[in-house]
Amino acid sequence: MIADDAKYTVEEIADLTNINSSAVFRILKENLKLRKVCARWVPHLLSEEQKRIRVEMASQLLTIYEDCDQRRINEIVTGDETWIYFFEPETKLNNNVWIGENDTRPQIARRNRSVWRVMYALFFDSKGPVAQVPVPEHSSVTGQFYAENVLSQVVEHYKTTRPTTSTRGIKLLHDNAPAHRSEVVTKYLKENGIAVLPHPPYGPDLAPCDFWLNAVIKEALQGRRFESRHAVGSAVFQCMKRILKEDYRAAFSTWISRLKKCVQVNGDYVEGLIYM
Repeated sequence: MIADDAKYTVEEIADLTNINSSAVFRILKENLKLRKVCARWVPHLLSEEQKRIRVEMASQLLTIYEDCDQRRINEIVTGDETWIYFFEPETKLNNNVWIGENDTRPQIARRNRSVWRVMYALFFDSKGPVAQVPVPEHSSVTGQFYAENVLSQVVEHYKTTRPTTSTRGIKLLHDNAPAHRSEVVTKYLKENGIAVLPHPPYGPDLAPCDFWLNAVIKEALQGRRFESRHAVGSAVFQCMKRILKEDYRAAFSTWISRLKKCVQVNGDYVEGLIYM
């Protein structure tokens, strides 16, 4: 039965087999050595070919960065686009409080996420924030916008912070969105001497913005209500500025750990398989 449908409950098996539920539970646990778990949510059901590509790209990156050489890590800049809402309600976990033995459990009205939102392109390196670019309202990220408005700010950052070398030697880690792979972006990066690091398709678990920065920012903004795009931008800027330099550096160490785990699990998603 379990081989045909692993979702059967103890009660359902008991009803179908005329065995009492305690005996069913004992058979499942002690005789068959089974345990009931929830299915793991993943961004995409990976094919074997996609898993092979993930292992291949992770291995390529590990040949360069496995030893966490800080000089090499300092050359990486990473970024991605994410939605920031005018109001992001707090999670239930954020409202946990200590109460006395005879106290009444407090109540909080449920609030919904705002429909108003701003898309931001956020970039950082091991030393801190690099660029924060809002996408105009009712617009999408095209290759031209990404090159002229986003990557141009990344380039300006390094011209300011590295006046001698500028973007020479900088390695860009971003995902495979169509705009990122467009001809205009490829040309712009080549003109500015920025190399692109390999990143597998369907790989948010291997993207520092996805597995770390975006979550940190959104958690920090939970419960706050903003009245304008400018107010949202100011809050995001302050949030990125308050993150410790050590935390930015640690994000890349975590990235390397995830690359290693990806290889160990033969290209499967690492989310939920390692502790952050």
